[in-house]
Amino acid sequence: MSIEIVKNLGESGPDQISITQLDISSLIGHKIVLFSDQFPNRPLDSRVIAATRHTVAIDRSGGSGLVNNLVNNQRLTVRMEYKGETIAIRGTLKRIDGGRCQVLFDDTVQPLFRRRYPRIFHCCSVKLAPLRIQTFSREQLARLRWMMTETINLSGGGTLLSLSANLEKPVYLLLNIGCSNISFPALLLGQVCHCKQKAVGQFDIGIEFLPREDQERLFSSTIINQLPPILSAYDDVRRALLSRRIVAWMHDENH
Repeated sequence: MSIEIVKNLGESGPDQISITQLDISSLIGHKIVLFSDQFPNRPLDSRVIAATRHTVAIDRSGGSGLVNNLVNNQRLTVRMEYKGETIAIRGTLKRIDGGRCQVLFDDTVQPLFRRRYPRIFHCCSVKLAPLRIQTFSREQLARLRWMMTETINLSGGGTLLSLSANLEKPVYLLLNIGCSNISFPALLLGQVCHCKQKAVGQFDIGIEFLPREDQERLFSSTIINQLPPILSAYDDVRRALLSRRIVAWMHDENH
């Protein structure tokens, strides 16, 4: 990825997130990639060795030693993964105490890959239950195995969850999102899109909410008639409205 692309993604845009929403201290020990004008089109790998609210100290031996050659006070773009999202943060390199490298971050963060539905880093409770949708009947509702977890990020079209179970695509789920700031339907139908193991017994599960239109496209009328009728309350229009409310919420949080 060229530095021009990364710079553009690091600048102001509708998906911007306030850096105060990020737990910068959680980056300690994690890999980051630096993009600079000093070394154009050459990403420099490094690692965070210390972190505070707006500043990270980085391993200056990274980038085959080139990080140690970065000129003081120059502007950088830092690319990293944060809670399942690849993000870009603009910042300024600061050399202190005999050459140690720090990056002082700007106030805003930009998701590196723009999503169809903007997401916000937000933790709220979720109840979910996997179901075998091809053989599902309403009588099974009372026997579903419900699990409790929390969101990592959230959008009108999906969510990223932390879970102790490994759920692979294309598992279907019933979900109840307990978000006090945004009024989600009482019950949603979701599909697992990806699953990434973060630690022993800990997985990040990406889930797409399926609106009524997708349900009708994917499933027969026999299956749909067995699903809880409330699932039809989430349609393309409701998804768009939820996305707008989340964008407005992000704007309020950042100001």
